[in-house]
Amino acid sequence: MRDDFQFGKKAGRLLIKIILPAMIIAGWQILVIYGDLPPILLPKLEKVGADFITYLMNGELLHHVLISLRRCAIGFFAGSATGIAMGILLGWFRRLEDFFDVTLNFSRSIPKTALAPLLIVWFGFGDFPKVLLIGLGAFFYTVIPTLEGVRNVDNLLVKSARSMGANDRQIVLSVILPASMPSIYAGIRIAAASSFVILLFVEIISGNSGLGFLLENSRESLNTSTMFMTLIVVGILGFSLDWLVRFTEKKVMPWQRGRTLSR
Repeated sequence: MRDDFQFGKKAGRLLIKIILPAMIIAGWQILVIYGDLPPILLPKLEKVGADFITYLMNGELLHHVLISLRRCAIGFFAGSATGIAMGILLGWFRRLEDFFDVTLNFSRSIPKTALAPLLIVWFGFGDFPKVLLIGLGAFFYTVIPTLEGVRNVDNLLVKSARSMGANDRQIVLSVILPASMPSIYAGIRIAAASSFVILLFVEIISGNSGLGFLLENSRESLNTSTMFMTLIVVGILGFSLDWLVRFTEKKVMPWQRGRTLSR
């Protein structure tokens, strides 16, 4: 009986989640059929689907997807790992935080996409400036939440660990890191979303491959259906990455389940 109730509850939540996407698709189709819009403004869903199949079958879509995923993954994981490590260090050592405070807050105020032209001048049009830009974005989106998470750990927990003979390394790994995980994962989710934004931007302005390049190439040829197809693929990839982050969050922090308010 309980299993049936849980299944019904999950099915109801899933239904609620797909209502809005279904409404958007239906509205799209209605506009195409009855709105008398030119295809260059809003292509038919069938044309977008046909482009997807064409690019998938000839291997071009997979080629661009793999290139973009490689760039995004390297930049995201390297930047996030560095940001988390730096945030823990700054949160644990007050003088180190004071040393980096002005530089860190000044640097994070600069939009990372604004650095793209400078990085292209310095490093050219290869993969390195693209990966570096994604890494910088991921770093700044994770370092501050991690720092705040460490700073907000209850000092009583630290004192209790010290009273039981724990050293600094044990306190960081067993007390500080687990208690900071909600803040860390909040930063990781933002970093994951921003990584795709930065990736598309830098591939559009300087790429000769990748999904951003495919999007810009479609714009130049006024191929709106391929542009929509590319954007949908990017959305699916971004959604999948966010789902993966949330999945690992539940595995890493099982105690967080059911702690949010809901009605």
